[in-house]
Amino acid sequence: MEITEYSKKSKEYETSLLTAKKKSDGIYYTDVDLSLKIIKFLNIPINASILDPCCGTGNFIISAKCLGYNNLYGSDIDKGAVDFCKKNSGVSNIHIVDSLSNSGDIVLKKIGLREKVDFVIGNPPYVPISKDITINTFDYLFLRNVKDSGSNLFIAAIYRAFELVKVGGGISYIIPKNFLHVSAYSILRRFLLREKRIRSIIDLGAYFKNVRGEQIVLTLANEYSPNNNIEFFSYRQGEFVANTLVPQNFFSDEILLFSNVYDFKIYKKLKSSYKKLGDICTGYVGRGKSKSPNAIAGKNIRKFSFKNVPVPSNGNKIFIQNIYSAEAGIIASFAGNMEASETVTVFTDGDEKMCRYVLGVLHSRLCNYYLMRFCFNGSKLTMHADAKYLKKIPLIINTGTFTKVISIVKLLENISYMCNEWYEAVEDLNNIIYETYNITIEERKYIDTQVRLIQSEKWNYDK
Repeated sequence: MEITEYSKKSKEYETSLLTAKKKSDGIYYTDVDLSLKIIKFLNIPINASILDPCCGTGNFIISAKCLGYNNLYGSDIDKGAVDFCKKNSGVSNIHIVDSLSNSGDIVLKKIGLREKVDFVIGNPPYVPISKDITINTFDYLFLRNVKDSGSNLFIAAIYRAFELVKVGGGISYIIPKNFLHVSAYSILRRFLLREKRIRSIIDLGAYFKNVRGEQIVLTLANEYSPNNNIEFFSYRQGEFVANTLVPQNFFSDEILLFSNVYDFKIYKKLKSSYKKLGDICTGYVGRGKSKSPNAIAGKNIRKFSFKNVPVPSNGNKIFIQNIYSAEAGIIASFAGNMEASETVTVFTDGDEKMCRYVLGVLHSRLCNYYLMRFCFNGSKLTMHADAKYLKKIPLIINTGTFTKVISIVKLLENISYMCNEWYEAVEDLNNIIYETYNITIEERKYIDTQVRLIQSEKWNYDK
């Protein structure tokens, strides 16, 4: 069967599955076009043994076959998918096996292999483990590792992959992008950084329709190299585009997707030069809790003001829209002592002046660039302005610019929203924040360009 016809029939099979089942079981097949691109990118030796342990209808397998690979194996828990793959791909070594519940030794034995494979590849299911989604094994230590590392089926798939692949062999999986920075996955992430070699990471963005979140292609080697560099790529207009190289030992836990050398240099400069907001401002940062009908909701907040109430003169709170959109950036206002609903992130500090200073920093292009690139890891989707992200923001208290920032914030609170004077004041604020953080002219131009590429024209401060 030609690969285009195979792709069409594979999509028909996936479509035949109930949407509820796909969502509950984390079943979303990789199309042949992407499978082909990934295998070409990996440049696997032609005689290597390749296994897709969650192969579905076998799009990775048929892609590999079309590229000249013959030592191919697959397994899946879905009998219908396995039957489809065996019938249509012409590859016979496809078996009905639950590769997550069974150890690597058992999976290899059921497939008919006497030794581990050279390469494991695929798109494992990603769905949280629950009373309805389980891994049926008596291997307590394996289950414990999976639970401690994020309790998700794709986490189990990564651990199992190391049981299936030779020492020095490769693993390439499509997994959720948030694996790189969400704290729940920290244990496995640190294990990979300290004991394995991360060859490359491709940022696919929101590639799969109807799948929440964004995805990456994570490629590992089952070995450790102390001087390894991680290659970062992005997926643009149907091609994998090289971004930059970063030493693996630069990361201790979270892995950031640096788009280029500029991102890497600016991040190192900000992180090494300044303390974090959470180190300097130790008051409450978290969701609002008020159920009062008069409580401020996120939708009522504007940049530096509110839609229906005046900005208070005194107090110790900042209210921030909890829903963070890269197109709008931070939307926050000084809130005095008002009450906030749960759609608001509340920042408190004992000093009213510090609140307004932080408010100015939060609205700056520098801060929004930092949030987008290094806290939300370049995600284009809607995020939450929660404490764990806000507390990472670099904060410097410069006596020479502290009062200037506060003065501009007070001006923005009292002039007409988004009038020419408002835009001019915001631009003045940006310039002062750049000056405060010792950002060079060249760095400013780069940050301005990056933010404006993402943000809506509504927030074009040059108006």
